[in-house]
Amino acid sequence: MEYNITLSDDAEDDIFTAYIWYEQQKQGLGDEFKNAVKNAVTSIKLNPLYFSYRRKNTRGYIVKGFPYIVLFYIKRNNIYVNAVFHMSRKRK
Repeated sequence: MEYNITLSDDAEDDIFTAYIWYEQQKQGLGDEFKNAVKNAVTSIKLNPLYFSYRRKNTRGYIVKGFPYIVLFYIKRNNIYVNAVFHMSRKRK
């Protein structure tokens, strides 16, 4: 099945905030983070059912090389990314 994927405004903000933080730590690290998230989103789109549930109806993908998780849910052939956040933070 072909899936469409949509990132929420919150997820976009999460990515941007983390990008800025990583760039302040080391030039180019923010780009590495964005590429890792892009690869995560691509993997999710290719096989969203592979990833386990983290909460009711919400699945998660741990970003390779960074302590972040991409949280998403599936509705029919649509994937909605709710958040991309640091795993040591508590989710509201």
